[in-house]
Amino acid sequence: MSDLTAHAYVYRTMPEVGGAVHTNSRHATAGDARGGKIPYVITSMANEFGGPIPLGPFRIIGDHSIGHGFVDPVRRHRSRGVLTQNDGPFTIGRSVTGVVIAAAMIEGIACCTSRAKTAPLRVPQEAIDCLYGCHQNSHGQGGDERP
Repeated sequence: MSDLTAHAYVYRTMPEVGGAVHTNSRHATAGDARGGKIPYVITSMANEFGGPIPLGPFRIIGDHSIGHGFVDPVRRHRSRGVLTQNDGPFTIGRSVTGVVIAAAMIEGIACCTSRAKTAPLRVPQEAIDCLYGCHQNSHGQGGDERP
């Protein structure tokens, strides 16, 4: 119930959103506690999120500020998910199913990147754009879940 005003803010300012979820999943939350976005290192990130998972600002629970801290970064990126600093991922989509899948994907990606023994190998932006476009438009997925 503490996130009610944050969710209401998302739906009020993004009427195209059909679902939103916030989790405190272990690996993604550990990553945002380090203060950084999840860098683009896995092709599924381009497919589903269009690049890195951005980091939103730290916000205090209880009012619309968490929603505001989510909406601003998601509008600046193709990603339909944001890590909220020190609080875990927040995802949006056209359907509840798509939103839950996005949240689970962020956790899986965060787990993979956190287990890397050295700095992950980065993929060039033009390859990210190509993968995102292919997945969204011709991969048989019917478009992304992003509203």
